[in-house]
Amino acid sequence: GISSQQVYDIHNDDQGFVWLISNRQLLRFDGLSFKEVRNGNEGGTLYQMEETADGTMWLPSIGSGLYKFDGDSLQSLVNITGDLVKSIAISGDTLFLGMYGEGLKVFHQNSVIATYGIDDGLIGDEIWTLKRKGSKFWIGTNSGLSIFDGTSFTNFDTNNGLPLNNIRSIEFLQNGEVWVGTDGEGIVVFKDEKPVRTIGIENGLPAGIINSIHEVNAHQVLIGTLGGGLALYEHGSFDILTTERGLISNSINTLHFNKDGILFVGTEDGLSVLVPKIFRTLSIDGKTPFLEESVTLNADGDNRLWLGTYGIGYRFLEDGTWYSRENPPNITNGYAQSGTVDANGNLWVGTQGSGVFKIVGTTFHSMLSTENGLLDDYVRGLTFDHSGNLWVGSNKGISVFDSDINLIRTYSLENEIPNPFCITMITASDGSVWYGSYGGGVVRFKDGNTTIYNTRKGLRSDQVLSIFEDTNKDIWIGTFNYGISRVEGDSLITFGPEAGMPEGLNVAGIIEDDSKNLWLASGNGILRIPINELDAYEEGETNKLSYQYYTKEDGIVSDNLQAANNATVLKLNDGTLVFASIDGTSFIHPENIPERASGFTTYIDEFIIEDSTISNRDEIILTPDQIRVSISYSAINFLAPKKTQFRVKLSGIDNDWVYVDNRTTTYYDFLPDGDYTFTVSAVGPDGMWSNNTSSISFSVLPPYYKTWWFRMALLLGFAGFVALTVQWRNNAKVRALNREIAYQQKIQKERERISRDLHDNVGSQITNLITGIEISKMHLNNSEQEKATDLLHALDSEARNTMTDLRETIWLLDKESVPFSIFTEHLRGYLNRQKQFLGTMNPVIKNSISEDVVFNPTQSLNLMRIIQEALNNARKYAEASELNITFRDTPHGIILEISDNGRGMDLDKSASVGNGFGNMKERAQLINAKFSISSTPGDGTHISLQIPHLP
Repeated sequence: GISSQQVYDIHNDDQGFVWLISNRQLLRFDGLSFKEVRNGNEGGTLYQMEETADGTMWLPSIGSGLYKFDGDSLQSLVNITGDLVKSIAISGDTLFLGMYGEGLKVFHQNSVIATYGIDDGLIGDEIWTLKRKGSKFWIGTNSGLSIFDGTSFTNFDTNNGLPLNNIRSIEFLQNGEVWVGTDGEGIVVFKDEKPVRTIGIENGLPAGIINSIHEVNAHQVLIGTLGGGLALYEHGSFDILTTERGLISNSINTLHFNKDGILFVGTEDGLSVLVPKIFRTLSIDGKTPFLEESVTLNADGDNRLWLGTYGIGYRFLEDGTWYSRENPPNITNGYAQSGTVDANGNLWVGTQGSGVFKIVGTTFHSMLSTENGLLDDYVRGLTFDHSGNLWVGSNKGISVFDSDINLIRTYSLENEIPNPFCITMITASDGSVWYGSYGGGVVRFKDGNTTIYNTRKGLRSDQVLSIFEDTNKDIWIGTFNYGISRVEGDSLITFGPEAGMPEGLNVAGIIEDDSKNLWLASGNGILRIPINELDAYEEGETNKLSYQYYTKEDGIVSDNLQAANNATVLKLNDGTLVFASIDGTSFIHPENIPERASGFTTYIDEFIIEDSTISNRDEIILTPDQIRVSISYSAINFLAPKKTQFRVKLSGIDNDWVYVDNRTTTYYDFLPDGDYTFTVSAVGPDGMWSNNTSSISFSVLPPYYKTWWFRMALLLGFAGFVALTVQWRNNAKVRALNREIAYQQKIQKERERISRDLHDNVGSQITNLITGIEISKMHLNNSEQEKATDLLHALDSEARNTMTDLRETIWLLDKESVPFSIFTEHLRGYLNRQKQFLGTMNPVIKNSISEDVVFNPTQSLNLMRIIQEALNNARKYAEASELNITFRDTPHGIILEISDNGRGMDLDKSASVGNGFGNMKERAQLINAKFSISSTPGDGTHISLQIPHLP
């Protein structure tokens, strides 16, 4: 959306929109998309945007003077001498304009009231930047720095403290310092209006050209350089952000923070938005994020943090240093899959294909495989029960070993478990062991008894991904595609979409923080929900759950946290929560989540009626003929724009919300008369549907037949009707007589038409049959048996075709109406029957008419006869090889065109020999069709009929 790429200035308005000055564009940005403002800019470059106390926006332009923004479009409303306005500063309702070549101009009440140049004491006429502090103006030029108090100028250049005269940026700091950026020599720091020191490349600045300076707080200053990226200055040192760390460009033009602490960086190549993230990504060296697939997370008895990966071994953190271990030595398929800790603090890990290993200190020891009791070497679940027995869940069931690693029991499909494919296992505080499978639900083993929890018990899915016991000793079950369930005795209560949980929530890991919030790691992000919120829903105190939903927008390295089994999430001793994912490991300390005053809000952007945008929304009234309405809407969301989804509701039409995903325009056609209110809601940065909604009301006027004046006219008309009834009775006999006469005339015309059709079509065919029979007799008399037989076969076919035509004629005359699809079906059948007589000629039907078109019987029969006549002419006289029959619909009627590629004719001569054109024209007149024919010798013949639509 930023077509010219360069972003020179950024501004926040009171609504929360961010405005971008981008070369010749003024763009409004809501975090989701850009919208360009209509403007009359005829080529000037925009550099800045400033707002006066009355809310008016002013934009200086090099090349087009000064613009005023009225909230809808840019207007060049002022006439100032010179059009090279580079910068602007505001004092009350007075504008100070920094001209690029004409010094300083003071603009008040639409006119220039003063001009200051070199002759007045200004150090230079080419002003680059202009800032106001109190009653004084700091003016950066290409010849040095001037401080203007309204009367006189104090000037600085290379002769009295500046390392370079070209000034590019100015920033006033809270400690009283003024930082002045130069065009090649870094920053000059002023104190008490005197230069006291410089900050340059020798001090760590990445580049000497300083386009923007912004104080973050009392200890940090951001510096935008040209070519060196973004520098964060803190306590004398720099942290540099460049394109290598994600910045879109190293050439920075402007910096801007909004109230959420989001940093907007305008560059020569576009816009970068830096959003404070809640989650951090685990890094092995303290700097570079570890972005390999994480599979398991465990802490052993010595507080080592073990990170199992998929294919590149293990990492463990000890005394602040990370170390690496290959997959269990010499085991190529020993990828991490699960983990648990024994009573001595030793970590036991299950692998993908090599059974179980025990890690003593940091050394791996192979312990279990199919050779000594495992049902399968693919181990997904591990847990120690209160007796010290090790329970091992694999792809083929459960193996239980005593403390001496002797096999004491197995559970398989034939032995007390509904599904052998283990996904997760835990031991609860009451000593029970819980087993989750992918397809058989959950099994609880306690005191020699088993209890199965599946869809029959209230579980919404038998595909179980996680099991967790909270501090209240409640057991939680995470399922595939349907949220979580809490075990209550022998039954379950499930919290799914009907409770407000996200759709399709695959809960692969569950953990509890120190504030009694459950954190659910899923295939689509992380959800944090207070346990007391779940309690309130269960008790009926709320009908929708409130939660926080975190995605990559919040700093998670990946939204897919379905990495492994009962080791995907981990809580450290200090309360930090760690989450494994397919792209790395994320962590967060819940107590340190920053409060964010989110500027999220929905808004309605445009109300469009019949392609015309409504600007005045105080009272929107549609007339009955304005049947198309479109409403555009969006949301201001800079914290997590990719989370944003929308739902809409139109009162009077929609009984409930209509979910439209990320679509930002809704269309309505043919709204009945009445009053309407359109409301839009959106998913906010917390991942929930926000109560912040926007709405717009409008009305549709009733059609004329529902208005009071029409009803009055109808009443008067009824009175007139009653009065006329008497006269109508007096004329009834006359009307009846006229109808009888018209009816008899119609019957006579129908008789004539039927007679003509029978004569023209069936009669001619019977004549052909009689002639053929006589010829066959001659062949027989001449002993030409073969010729007679061939002719009789042809006559048989002709007789059958004649019977078919007669039936079609009767069928067409018997119908009240003939749908176009039926007509074309009969036409195709006729053409198929005629193929044996057509030789090399190939008739083709082309149709672009809707099947909803209907003919009356008279139209159908006459059109069929006209086509037949044209076909016969093309076959007999034109010697055509192609015949195109084309139907198309127009507002004025149906067009039938018949064209051939035959030898054509001279129409004047042909019309005089009675070749059927007159008959076709007469049939066209019978159905009120316009008939035309054109032909040129050698170029074929073209016949066209325009048939009116039926009323």
